Amino acid sequence: MALNAHESLGYFLQHLVGSKGSSKHTVAAYRRDLHQFFASILGEEEFDPETHLEEVDILDITPLKIKGFISEMSGKGLDPRSINRKLSAVKGFFKFCRAQEMIEEDPAAGIKGLKQAIRQPRFLPPDEMNLLLDGAELSFRDQAILEVLYSTGIRVSSLVGLNVGDYDRHHQLLKITAKGAKEQLVPIGDPACEAIENHLTEHTDPKQDAPLFVNRSGDRLTTRSVQRLCRKMGLQLGIGKVTPHTLRHSFATHLLEGGADLRSIQEMLGHESLKTTQKYTHVTFRRLQEAYNASHPLARDDS
Repeated sequence: MALNAHESLGYFLQHLVGSKGSSKHTVAAYRRDLHQFFASILGEEEFDPETHLEEVDILDITPLKIKGFISEMSGKGLDPRSINRKLSAVKGFFKFCRAQEMIEEDPAAGIKGLKQAIRQPRFLPPDEMNLLLDGAELSFRDQAILEVLYSTGIRVSSLVGLNVGDYDRHHQLLKITAKGAKEQLVPIGDPACEAIENHLTEHTDPKQDAPLFVNRSGDRLTTRSVQRLCRKMGLQLGIGKVTPHTLRHSFATHLLEGGADLRSIQEMLGHESLKTTQKYTHVTFRRLQEAYNASHPLARDDS
């Protein structure tokens, strides 16, 4: 008895949308990675999902074949982070198949990802962050966007998903839709509240379910538009490349340097694992090390 990949992959992608609430971007990424995996299994350079998925028998896939896929990706020069992301898609797919009793054993269960260097997040020091927020003439909307991103550390997808009614001025909170379609309340500071209040004086649609940030046509602002705004301001002010995630990293790093505990930062960032948040400790430790080397008399060899 065979189990072709076309049918099982379809069920898996439906599961991502229906049960896990994954975004369309996440589902598209899983689909691409799994198509690449199945292409590797078949040895096909030009993979056509409509025909080739029918040729892949899920029951024939072994741990050795999965390891072969990893070796193939490594041989093509992909970095460990990218390979691990693809492996995560493969492991998620087979875990689902096993849970649905499509297969008796999970061939990916015992396969570990490649070791990867911790990527140091880029962040802006406080003086550059202040320059970004105060150093240029911005519209009320754009000022509010930058203030909210830095004040809350939310992802750009959560920012553009905000409605007018998600802003609670009295309690200084934002109700956001975080990763995985989870609702979360995040605190927001005075400057960001003031920026939102200024923005709302120009907002043409005050209804609670109206988008908080819109474009010139009155449609909900896109993530790409916010990315363009951050990039434009960074280059204009001589700061360099700035992305919405740069502001998220700056938010977390400045909190940690200001004495906030890691668990609180984890909750505010919406990280499921503390390990994800711990990358910021490497940044702050590096700065402490630099300060020590520059200041402590026994840190330098003056001989």
